[in-house]
Amino acid sequence: MRTLNVIGAGKLGRTLARLWSERGVFRIGSVCNRSLASASEATAFIGAGTAVADISSMAPADCWLVAVADDAIEATAKALASHFQSPPSHQSASDPVVFHCSGALPASALSACSGAALASAHPVHSFADPQRSLEDLQGSVVALEGDATGRELLNDAFNALDCACITLTPEQKVLYHTGSVMACNYLTVLMDLSLQTFAAAGIDESTARKLLAPIVMQTAKNNFDLGPQKALTGPLARGDIRTVARQLEALLALDSEEQGPVPPSLATVYRTLGDAALPLARQAGLDAASVQKLHTLFDEQKP
Repeated sequence: MRTLNVIGAGKLGRTLARLWSERGVFRIGSVCNRSLASASEATAFIGAGTAVADISSMAPADCWLVAVADDAIEATAKALASHFQSPPSHQSASDPVVFHCSGALPASALSACSGAALASAHPVHSFADPQRSLEDLQGSVVALEGDATGRELLNDAFNALDCACITLTPEQKVLYHTGSVMACNYLTVLMDLSLQTFAAAGIDESTARKLLAPIVMQTAKNNFDLGPQKALTGPLARGDIRTVARQLEALLALDSEEQGPVPPSLATVYRTLGDAALPLARQAGLDAASVQKLHTLFDEQKP
């Protein structure tokens, strides 16, 4: 069985390591975090591996997962490079594989690790809660990029977790990841802004989340089942210009309060997203005159 070392066993790193260990894909070797205590806590969650204090103390391995923050990947690769200056005697003639899980950066971010096959693997999954991800990762898609040797190994490793893999070029990765951020991370931001708007209406967060859950879940389902064009509903899609104007005025009034319950960005977000939605509304059947009136309304409210 191949050995896997993990650098950065946070939410993603510890989840993948535990699943691969439990499925018999990898034997977990050294685990390195920012502190020995954190590494020890990670190995306890994984149920395998040896916590180490720094990269220089890590044992040789067939595969290395660099699961640190994007901005730290290149520096981590430089710190790791000395491990590949001469191949460990226990390994086969094939190069060891070093991979990261950034959705935005190419495998070449690890280029300091010369002598290793370099790859990247980005699971399209939210690792907010590792315990839940142990059950929910199945069925996710993983975007692979990098050397063929690394991609082949990672394809088999993620298939063993019941994930499907696609292959991207380095040039495709930035826009691919940006699309993921818009759909996932910014959806969370919109939920927070929605809850703040409910709070301004005097509705507590617990109640707001309960009333939002059914419609948000149904909206997501409609988007995947029908596509955004047919899923778009509400006053903008209907061309209810007075309703849109009243909502925007209400947000602007909140913004003008010295101690308002919502941030000044709320009206700007509403106007910007409304304007961005107009081409979709037009495709869905909204008449050109209504589209122009709404565009003028949003444009007039620019700061």
